[in-house]
Amino acid sequence: MQDITKAKLRTLVGAMSAAMGGMLIAGSATAQTAPESQKLERVEITGSSIKRIEGESALPVTIIRRAEIDRTGATSVADLLDKVSANNGGGYNISEALGDAARPGFAGASLRALGSRNTLVLLNGRRLSIYAFDGGAVSLNDIPIEAIERIEILRDGASHLYGTDAVAGVINLITRRDFTGGQATLGIGRPTQKAGDFHTGSMLIGIGDLASQGWNFTAMAANSKQDGIKASERSFSKTAFIPTEGINRLSSNAFPAAVSIPGVGLFSPAGPRYNRPAGSAPTPGTLANGQIPGGSQYGCSPPASYGITDADGRCRFDYASVINIVPDAKRTSIFLRGTMNLGPDHQISAEYAKSQNQYVFTISPTPASEATTFNGDRLLLNPSSQYYPTAWLAANFPSQVGRPLNLYYRVLETGGRSNGVKSDQDRLVLEAKGLVANMDYTVGLLSAKAKATESYLGGYISESKLLPAMAAGKINPFGPNTGEGLQALLATQVLGEVRKANTSLTVIDARISKELMKTEAGAFGAALGIERRSEKFNDNPLAVLNTGDIIGGAGSQLPTQGSRSITALYGELSIPITKSIEALVAGRFDKYSDFGNTTNPKVAIRWQPNKEFLMRSSAGTGFRAPTLENLYSAQTQTNTGATWDDPYYDSVRGGCAVVADGRYCNAQLTVKQGGDPTLTPEKARSFTFGMLFEPTRNLSLSVDAFVIRQQNLIGIISADSKLDDFIRKFDPVTRTSTSIFARDVFTKNDPSTNRTVIDYVQATYANLGNQLTKGLDFSMKLKLPSAESGDYRINWDVTYLPYQATKDVGETLYNGNSVGQYIRGGTTLRWKQRAEVLWKKGPLEAFTAFNWQSGYADSNPSNQGRRVGDYQTFDVGVVYEGVKNLTLRGSVTNLFDRNPPFSNQLDYFQVGYDAANTNPRGRTIIVSGTYKFW
Repeated sequence: MQDITKAKLRTLVGAMSAAMGGMLIAGSATAQTAPESQKLERVEITGSSIKRIEGESALPVTIIRRAEIDRTGATSVADLLDKVSANNGGGYNISEALGDAARPGFAGASLRALGSRNTLVLLNGRRLSIYAFDGGAVSLNDIPIEAIERIEILRDGASHLYGTDAVAGVINLITRRDFTGGQATLGIGRPTQKAGDFHTGSMLIGIGDLASQGWNFTAMAANSKQDGIKASERSFSKTAFIPTEGINRLSSNAFPAAVSIPGVGLFSPAGPRYNRPAGSAPTPGTLANGQIPGGSQYGCSPPASYGITDADGRCRFDYASVINIVPDAKRTSIFLRGTMNLGPDHQISAEYAKSQNQYVFTISPTPASEATTFNGDRLLLNPSSQYYPTAWLAANFPSQVGRPLNLYYRVLETGGRSNGVKSDQDRLVLEAKGLVANMDYTVGLLSAKAKATESYLGGYISESKLLPAMAAGKINPFGPNTGEGLQALLATQVLGEVRKANTSLTVIDARISKELMKTEAGAFGAALGIERRSEKFNDNPLAVLNTGDIIGGAGSQLPTQGSRSITALYGELSIPITKSIEALVAGRFDKYSDFGNTTNPKVAIRWQPNKEFLMRSSAGTGFRAPTLENLYSAQTQTNTGATWDDPYYDSVRGGCAVVADGRYCNAQLTVKQGGDPTLTPEKARSFTFGMLFEPTRNLSLSVDAFVIRQQNLIGIISADSKLDDFIRKFDPVTRTSTSIFARDVFTKNDPSTNRTVIDYVQATYANLGNQLTKGLDFSMKLKLPSAESGDYRINWDVTYLPYQATKDVGETLYNGNSVGQYIRGGTTLRWKQRAEVLWKKGPLEAFTAFNWQSGYADSNPSNQGRRVGDYQTFDVGVVYEGVKNLTLRGSVTNLFDRNPPFSNQLDYFQVGYDAANTNPRGRTIIVSGTYKFW
């Protein structure tokens, strides 16, 4: 970024009155002042609808420019925003989408740790259609990073202009436009650990000079490809069994299969206890004297399936060892923009953007048993099967000989469950703007559509096909299948398209702004705007998902449709009180077709006692209606992501240690999920206070505090998080839990064991209560005096969140500060920062960057008191422009190859680290070049 001068600070102050409503708490940014000989243009400032002179356009907003984007080595907008200090817990990256049936392929930002649905993402100042498999937020994956010229992050809601749902802030992605020339860029990245390579390529062409010819056409096309990373290719993610850290997420659904012996427990004919000659010492991997017809020659089939001791009675499946922790990805995008001047004061433009993303996610092979079928139906092996282990039963459980066996099986031979997701975004904007009677006007029409398709590529098994095929004796559950058995097994797969969804957004807007009058204190400015917005959402899982027929899938997924329209009127007025004090009054009125009317005001004031110092403050309200998916998605049944011992079952007669019933021990328990049409809107109040100080022309410091209160918070607390708290606070004597989530854990009586057990955990969307968030932003920009060795600059951005707490429905007090703790499915980081040191001399530039985020208390109840360590990485790089028309770049991200710190979180398929807050790629070498061919 360019250094801030005193003259620029004066222009910043002049623009503040118009922009205060949208950007009072952010770190400072810079803008060039226009030379005196250049005609000063009136331009729109992000966050305000009052136009100002170009020289007054510097705003206290984080601006990430193209050169900085290239330096980060980011391959997507989501990767880039992960390095922004204000982007904190509650977002969503593509690794988290692994195994997520709800919104596969989604990636979202979370300003202020308030979540992706409270963070408004814009493209060139206007909305995009929400992600088709999410229904509530824009996916950052739908925006090609190659098309971005800069990103402006307003750390205050700016709700009077863009929408009252911008509670956490606004991320405005601004594309390259009005470009003249042609250039092509190629890049490649390669981790020094295995896998994860990526390739990028883009071309940008612009013809016509808007200033001299009155027209311009800009076109961009980009393509990128990223290879996935397997869990086994990283030391920190390769297993679900880490006993030194209290981690045992091995599954009882194993290969070779286990048998549930009524009243006794789970046992595998191939388990180490039986898999050895009679009377010999336990030796894993030795055949069991022919007791298992067609049995695996490797006993439990390691490395994915094994016993945890050499005398274990069953095989356990290490599901985490066979997943992909990063998906394969392909992205293609185009961007077109044409602009034409109609005389000196009017301009029309048309803008079209299209992107397509394709992902392939792979998780473990299907677990098949009564614990994973939709209605708890048993997977039975009949005595007539050639694979029935008569000799093993006679030797160990003679009372079971001749009875159907209840299997706990892993369908290994069909491979991992692999699903492909393809998402598309199409967006067209038509705009006219200009000047009439000294009044700026803008009129626009936006039409955007998003669609997504999910297909099963292999490994997903139909319950209605597998159960009868196993009962008929065609499939060998204890070892490799013959050709006939393998064909029978492959025929149980569900392949092809299984889910389609689409969303659409139509917006008509118009706004005017005008300088009303000038006084000795300054100029009064006013703006008015009107907007009509229509949204539609249609999620259509196909019949195979409607019935819950997929074993170990997401349960029954039913269609969801909804629509709404919003009409809004907004305005702002800048009021000079004295030459050093200026105020802004703004407000927005919204009329929802389904939630009535809401009015949200905003007031702001800034004080500049001298040229070097500025103080600013604002207060306002926000309003976020439940999304269409929050309201209308059907309540359906699925399973927990982690495996659990049911505390009711485990607290009677020795529990799982004595009789390991696979339905209740180390089991994925039943969950009810979905929407709630009785949800009420979220409301918010925010207050900000900040200072900007520039003691010299080469140093700029800013600090801004914020407080955000939310009421009727809408969200889901995951079933795993609820069970974590419920079990931790469960008393085996009274068989009760003091957890606040006890109301969401429903029980039933199991007649086969005559025990009370968990029936299901309620994890639907709900109004969770209130939330209070407090934080602080700090920014420093320093340019050192020029030296013979070159020019040096330092940029430092820090966000500190000391407090975030919730007050649940029915509670009178906040539940305690959650910052720095992994609870309720995630963590809010107390500290996050990025510091850069840049050097430039002639055509050569070099940089180093330090990324750091603080550690936090970990999740798992078996390890109370342990902490996830701090996570810090260093990036270095060089840029060379010594060859005409050619720019060469080389960088290394995560220079010291820092692995993610260990975490025993339970919310993701990944085990051993927190996928939400770290990057598993490791040290990565990136080279790229841009050639300007005209």
